Parts: sequence; C-alpha cells; structure tokens
Amino acid sequence: METVFRHLLVPTDFSDPGTAALRLAVRLARQGETRITLLHVGSLPQAATFDFPTYGVPMPETLVQLQRELMAERGKALDRLAREEIPEGVKWDQKLAEGYPPEEILNAVRMGSYDLLVMGTHGHTGIKHALLGSVTERVLRQSPVPVLVTR
Repeated sequence: METVFRHLLVPTDFSDPGTAALRLAVRLARQGETRITLLHVGSLPQAATFDFPTYGVPMPETLVQLQRELMAERGKALDRLAREEIPEGVKWDQKLAEGYPPEEILNAVRMGSYDLLVMGTHGHTGIKHALLGSVTERVLRQSPVPVLVTR
C-alpha cells in the first residue's frame, strides 16, 4: 500500500537543517498533489522584555511595533526561502507564529490538516543538547502526526 501525503508542515528556523527539511518535503510533494506549509515561530528579543533601570520599561506601543516589524521581516524571509527552494508547480503557503517553538509547532499541527511533519535537527549531543534542548525532540515526542526528521 502506497502512502500519499496531502499536506506537509515544515517548521524552519532558517538554519541549514531547516532548509534540508524543506528540500526533503519538496521531493515528497513532487510525487503527488501535496501542499507544503512553511512555519516559522519567533519570539521577541530578550532585551525587549527586561526592565532597564536607566531607561525604564519599553512602552507597550513600542513592543507592538517591534513585533509587527519582526513578523514582517520573518514573512519576507519565508517568501525568500520558498522562492529559492520550492519549484514552480509545488503548492505552498506560510504561517508565522510567536512563542515557544515546540508548543507553537504542536499547536499548528493540531489546528491544521497536516498528515506529515518534516523537520530538521541540528544534531546536538552531550552538554550542548542538555543546555539548548531540542525543539525537534520535544515535537517528536508529542506530535499527533508522523514526523520525518532530517539533518
């Protein structure tokens, strides 16, 4: 029995492993009528959330504007990535989210109609893995759909 995937979710942090996952998703999508959704999860820079004694807390309007600008830049980066990596004829769209990446990726999976999640991993081991953790590992453990992992 041949498995056909109709809708792939490809989270990316714009790293080499994320691009490798997109390339793999494109190969799968070319085999049928498969749609790819690129997802990027971002968060506000840490400095924007701290209280600076000399300068005070950034005004909420400033944070909202910063968030809008960051989301616009991330959207442009997803467009660039798609233009560079997804050939004409492969259907795709994009999603942007703010928050903790594993949680937002899992939320996207639960809210969408995806039948496969294609993710890259940095492959950290040892102390680096313990300190940085692994978004892919956390998603893999909780995903309600199959996850294809690549480096």
